[in-house]
Amino acid sequence: MERVKKGMLFSLLFLMWVLQESPTIAEMETIFSPGESIKEIILKELESTTSTVDLAIREITSLEIVQALAKAKQRGVKVRVIADSKQANIRTSKITYLIQQGIPVKVLGGKEKGVMNHRFAILDGQRVLTGSFDWSEASLKWNYENLLVLHESEEVAAYQKEFERLWREKRVIE
Repeated sequence: MERVKKGMLFSLLFLMWVLQESPTIAEMETIFSPGESIKEIILKELESTTSTVDLAIREITSLEIVQALAKAKQRGVKVRVIADSKQANIRTSKITYLIQQGIPVKVLGGKEKGVMNHRFAILDGQRVLTGSFDWSEASLKWNYENLLVLHESEEVAAYQKEFERLWREKRVIE
């Protein structure tokens, strides 16, 4: 009996040590479509944003989402967008709308090799929306997509660092 108690005590102490030494795991939500409305989650997240939205996206063709970005700017939220240069020029792109709303937009691509293939938004420096979702009408209506919402973690800081690096390097569209 004494041996069992010592074993249980050792196991408990070991578990406490492991948990104390383990890196913090990011709190996250995982959303899949079809089945769950990624658009509704994005709109809700944008509506609750109070200070900043930094968006790095391949394409954006959803009128509802760009209107939510414009409303955020009207509320005093600082909104910045980085998009793929080729996608920014397609007929269905809403980049021109964002620029008309006074939202600064920078592009990647053109003379550089490759495309802007990131799909992430940093909200208030505390949450990241990322995943396969393209912020496009096709993604909303027909595609199988995923969205991760990361909350206050080291990963959020890593996404912010990447956004700032890209923002410093690229030109603003006017």
